[in-house]
Amino acid sequence: MLTGQRPASKVFRMKIATIGKLFDHSILRPNATRDAIVSFAEMAVKLKTASLMLQPCNLQFAADVLKGSGVLLASVIGFPHGNETPSMKEFQTKEVVGLGAEEIDMVMNIPAFKNNDKRVFLTDIEGVVRAAKGFKVKVILENCFLTDDEKRRACAWIAQTGAHFVKTSTGFAASGATLDDVRLMHAAVAGKCEVKAAGGVKTIGEVLAFLKVGATRFGSTRSDQIIQAYRELPEEKRKEFGEFVADLRA
Repeated sequence: MLTGQRPASKVFRMKIATIGKLFDHSILRPNATRDAIVSFAEMAVKLKTASLMLQPCNLQFAADVLKGSGVLLASVIGFPHGNETPSMKEFQTKEVVGLGAEEIDMVMNIPAFKNNDKRVFLTDIEGVVRAAKGFKVKVILENCFLTDDEKRRACAWIAQTGAHFVKTSTGFAASGATLDDVRLMHAAVAGKCEVKAAGGVKTIGEVLAFLKVGATRFGSTRSDQIIQAYRELPEEKRKEFGEFVADLRA
């Protein structure tokens, strides 16, 4: 607790727990140490985030920390470029589910998409959805490589596969989420998928702005800072989130 802050009320703690479910607390950098993974896992539990997002090789280091917390163990497939074959991605998904992953973020096959190879593109995602065995699958477009028309077409194709989310970006390319892209993606999936904003969402004000254009999940390395900023908002400002997050409504 910050110096001078009052203790949070029971109702206020419930609100914070709920807003935490907007976030996949993420540590995907290649130089992440085991100690860093455990620290992020402990923070995800404290914040009650939707998930902790890890590289496949790091899942084992967080599983015990998350056990019984309600925070899902999540991992990435075809990350960060998406250039693997469909069978490789399906195998990877089976592997990470076997390691305990309960949500999957995959990168779409950008070369297949750019070559208008719809069969390979759909097969790529459908294999991951199948191997995920009912767990949610989020498909990353990596929007910096796409025109607006391509973003719309990718979303329309992804919506045919059984995937649960379209996602803006990996956070490892030239740019991340933008309001215009999330608005476009939300319209393009026409209610068949949700939209995850990732890459560059840094403030609680930005979270509210992205909620207003259709995002329902956020990937962030700084979920703790954003939720702390939410705590510090005036009550009237916090109420603005109730329009978009059911459990925050008065």
